[in-house]
Amino acid sequence: MPCVLLIGKDWSTRALLRAELLEESVDVEAHETVGEAMKALEPAPPFPALLIADLSVSDDPEADADSLAPFARQVPIWVIATRTVTLPKGLKDRGFEMILLKPLDVGELIEQVKRRLKKK
Repeated sequence: MPCVLLIGKDWSTRALLRAELLEESVDVEAHETVGEAMKALEPAPPFPALLIADLSVSDDPEADADSLAPFARQVPIWVIATRTVTLPKGLKDRGFEMILLKPLDVGELIEQVKRRLKKK
């Protein structure tokens, strides 16, 4: 079963995405902060099939993106942001697969995740 790692300070968004993915039989691990998620990723593979980081309400979205960047070669990373969030330039050049802007259509996001997991 594919595993998706969710990161996000916003409990309601994290819980909604987790519930929707579980409904689709996707194994989900969720963390509130990038630091917590990094501890989960540090030991070694197996890495999750997809990492989704909601940086839209992060205390320091630039630092969080920088912390995730080393994992972008091993794990497809999608970042959720808003137009007002400042992210480092060139995330796609650093291996980040997708930048999603809020407001999100959760149903469409879940469909995108399912399509991405089928590629694995």
